[in-house]
Amino acid sequence: MISVKNLSITRSGKQLLKGVNLEVKPGLFTAIAGPNGAGKTSLLKAISGESAYEGTLEINGTAANKYSVAELSKIRSVLPQSSHLQFPFSVQQVVKLAGNHKNITEVMELTGITTWATRNYLTLSGGEQQRVQLARVLSQVWDIKSYPRYVLLDEPTSNLDLAQQQLIFSLVKHACERNIGVLAIVHDLNQVAQFADQLYFLKGGSVVANGNPKEIFTKKIIEETFCCKVNVYHDPCTDCPYIVPDKNLFTTPLKTVNA
Repeated sequence: MISVKNLSITRSGKQLLKGVNLEVKPGLFTAIAGPNGAGKTSLLKAISGESAYEGTLEINGTAANKYSVAELSKIRSVLPQSSHLQFPFSVQQVVKLAGNHKNITEVMELTGITTWATRNYLTLSGGEQQRVQLARVLSQVWDIKSYPRYVLLDEPTSNLDLAQQQLIFSLVKHACERNIGVLAIVHDLNQVAQFADQLYFLKGGSVVANGNPKEIFTKKIIEETFCCKVNVYHDPCTDCPYIVPDKNLFTTPLKTVNA
């Protein structure tokens, strides 16, 4: 399990995170949601080792800073919000950057990129590149092991169309069946309701609610988190809550800008 306790981050005198507690359990898909500027990416960067923090961060019972880089690469893989690659590698070469070549064929098939294997990565669309990067991240920890592994995803479906979003979330759920814990920043609350096992709402650098989406997707919690009026329905097809923004959108009036 990844265990975060009382985690705080301050940058240039501004507190980005304030005493955050969070758990990522193997076999579960944990989502982070909240308004822009809530601290979601700052939290993910702290957990992925990209950002300094105050507090406690443990992975499988050991302090994260006790692991070597090589050890961490075997138990944790990270998909950032954007991946900058300037060299004309083929798709297969990009996936192989994960370092684990044994399961590349399987992961490329699951992500639907096998036919792109020899294509120049730089010629792909943003959404196609996102799928290639996801294949790279998953292949790093795809082998079934006795110890838990983790995948950290920052907006994994941001450049994908509806069908590809469903594919990716289904694949992420499949990964959970391999003793992998997934932590993802997700903006689409209806996708969270359908796929996530655990949800943390962040606002102003703090956790304002957490639990199973079916339990905490209430009109009150969502409106207080996003300052946005919503209607919450029950979708009988998925047996999940379904959120629709109200046409009278804001719970607080917009500030008037003087001309």
